[in-house]
Amino acid sequence: MQIADRNVPSRNTILQAWTAHWPSTQQPIAPMDFEPDIAMTSESAEVQPLLPKAQKPETTGLPKAQMGVILFARLAEPIAYTQIFPYINAMVEELQIAPPNQVGFYSGLIDSIFAIAQLCTIMHWGALSDRIGRKPVVLIGLSGVSIATLGFGLSNTLWQLLLSRTLSGALCGNVAIMHSTVSDITGEGNRGKAFALLSLTWWTGVMIGSLIGGMLSHPVERYPKLFGHVSLFKERPFFLPCFVSVMISAIAILTTLFFMEESLPRVVKARKSTPSMEELDGVIGTPNADQDDQPKSTANERKSTLALLSDPAVAPVIFMGFCMSFLINAFTATFVLWTYTPLRLGGLQRDPAEIGLVISERPALHACVAFWGVAYALIPLVELVVWKVLRPTQYSESAPPLKGIWGLVLCILVAQRIGSMAYPAYMLVVKEAVHDPATVGALFGLATAANCLGEGTAPAIASSLFALSIDRNLLGGNLVWVILIGLAAFATWFASGLKRRVENVE
Repeated sequence: MQIADRNVPSRNTILQAWTAHWPSTQQPIAPMDFEPDIAMTSESAEVQPLLPKAQKPETTGLPKAQMGVILFARLAEPIAYTQIFPYINAMVEELQIAPPNQVGFYSGLIDSIFAIAQLCTIMHWGALSDRIGRKPVVLIGLSGVSIATLGFGLSNTLWQLLLSRTLSGALCGNVAIMHSTVSDITGEGNRGKAFALLSLTWWTGVMIGSLIGGMLSHPVERYPKLFGHVSLFKERPFFLPCFVSVMISAIAILTTLFFMEESLPRVVKARKSTPSMEELDGVIGTPNADQDDQPKSTANERKSTLALLSDPAVAPVIFMGFCMSFLINAFTATFVLWTYTPLRLGGLQRDPAEIGLVISERPALHACVAFWGVAYALIPLVELVVWKVLRPTQYSESAPPLKGIWGLVLCILVAQRIGSMAYPAYMLVVKEAVHDPATVGALFGLATAANCLGEGTAPAIASSLFALSIDRNLLGGNLVWVILIGLAAFATWFASGLKRRVENVE
């Protein structure tokens, strides 16, 4: 836009008058060929941003030494948790806790009690770590798991088995503490990589635990030259895998004690500043501590949790987490039970060593969840092939080798492994449901609690259904698979519309 008014003085005339009036205080401004005022003002307003651009989080390397200590401590829990899977059914039967057609109910009960106890205490361990620090709670958890696992290997009655697993779950809240610790020592640029390493460590522990439980149970019969003279292993044939698991936990305790650094921000802040009585009092939680650094009260945390549960965008996400956890843990319980069940009752009649080897080798959310239905549907089909190919054995007979049928079993495990990929996809959906950054911790805590609820209820319910189907011959013993296929179909349908439900609320 041009302003053609001859009465308006030129810019050079204005600049010369300005220089003549303040010759000593200002440097002369050289005449410049400006664009008109209005054009300059509008262009400057368009070019100059109102707010600075948000910078991307800087990607930095992980603290390798501390991550190594944390991951090794994380490894101990899944080893202790899963080392019982290959032999728990044989243990229930050999201790004469239940007859073969009712083994599933009791083994599922023993498996579930761990997760139920952990569900009841995990929030309290997290709150305690905010007060006394991460490192002490990790040490308490590892010590509790070690003592409880040792007691499990020495147990010979049902109530002793249940007590040991209850203590193991109640005393260990490390699944939440490890995530908090990693969150403390990482930034936005490398936190995702660190969380992925935690998940990888869990599955590595599952593999190692399954191998330990399968290969080291009944050591006198399996390795007579090494353990044939050890009377303890004759009286307690399932003690050795528990003992090896305890040794791994003991090494993790020592590693954590001597090499793990406290990561609680309040403690780290006090350590970096000049030590004084006020700061030392703040570290141990006396009234002189900085009130801004203190954790929120339990009442506020409970209020935040209830508010999240009432959020229509959060509730379906948490429910989906429960469904996914239920399907995952129901498969683990029923698959192990099915492989152990005698051929005459529709199982594969495998020993703990074979079961341990098999379970140690095992995309979009709804697509992954759909594979759980495929995995459950394949089991009765493989069962039908077994009935046609192999002769049912009597109670005292050993089972014939499966040979090529192992290939069909592998297909089941491939479908199960693809279904397990739903978990990282689900965590992305959880992140999308976050509206307030202040509620991130509470929301992930709810997701973890839903996972524990599914982990605690699935083995007992699914194993009981398996035992009921076999005992009453419901649908030819296949009622449990029909119900689980139906649950998988429902979860697939629910997952397909989950993102839409979250977006509609937003």
